[in-house]
Amino acid sequence: MNSGTGFGTDGVVTTEIDSESPESRHWYTFGIFVASTLTYSWGLWALLVFGIVPASATTPLILLGGFGPFVGALVTLRLTGLSVRTWLRSNLRYRLSLRWYALAVVLPPILIVASSIIYVTVFDASYAFDELAALWMFPLGLALTFAVGGGNEELGWRGFAQPALQEGLSAFTASVLIGFVWFVWHIPLFFVPGSSQAGVPMVPYAVGVLATAVVLTWLYNATGSLLIPWLYHASINPAGGYFLAGVDSLKTTPGYGTYALVVAIVAVALLVRYGPTDLAARARVRLSDLT
Repeated sequence: MNSGTGFGTDGVVTTEIDSESPESRHWYTFGIFVASTLTYSWGLWALLVFGIVPASATTPLILLGGFGPFVGALVTLRLTGLSVRTWLRSNLRYRLSLRWYALAVVLPPILIVASSIIYVTVFDASYAFDELAALWMFPLGLALTFAVGGGNEELGWRGFAQPALQEGLSAFTASVLIGFVWFVWHIPLFFVPGSSQAGVPMVPYAVGVLATAVVLTWLYNATGSLLIPWLYHASINPAGGYFLAGVDSLKTTPGYGTYALVVAIVAVALLVRYGPTDLAARARVRLSDLT
């Protein structure tokens, strides 16, 4: 990491950050990331929350705001004088076992279907097979969400914030912190009609996000590649179309709560299996490993 004020590896002026002790530098880096991310995304979404723009701008602004974590990562990398190119190249390792790619794509639908069966059984609900999305829509949805509908967030959450915090914190603690910020980041969208969060119960959603953050951390640290959690995140949204009691049931407290509980059980199992330090069978990824 560069010290003093000068030109970083990408030829930009850097700020003096070496006055920060090694024990607290991860907090400094994470703070810049969070501030940049929220400023960008909330600035755009505020236009929707307060009705400053017409309803036709809803989808474009939601999608643009979704790049907030990536923007936060880029801003922080620039301000700390780290190479964006090196960071991206190190994160996007693709020579991995095919089982990781398969797991990332298939696990979200499995969790959705499993939670819907539990929901129907426990709450005496009915199956709504006629409301399920066509199977051909899943790969299309996966491709769209990978690019602009949610998966792209992982460039910031797991690709930058996770390794930044893991410089000084355990993988589990970093997961919880990022999960909390991740949930807070989404809050404006609960008040935007037409967003994925509109009508979703907030508390179960928060539990689901925190649990998902742990699962994504495991995938990231286990593979050392951002592509795997990116694919997993991209798979979550289209997977919701296969909640066997119907998508509307998934927007109820019992429905979403059941899904969140299932993901939480998976997260706890991973924590017990691998422990909180690395949350994987290999050493946790640190930002210094990537830059």
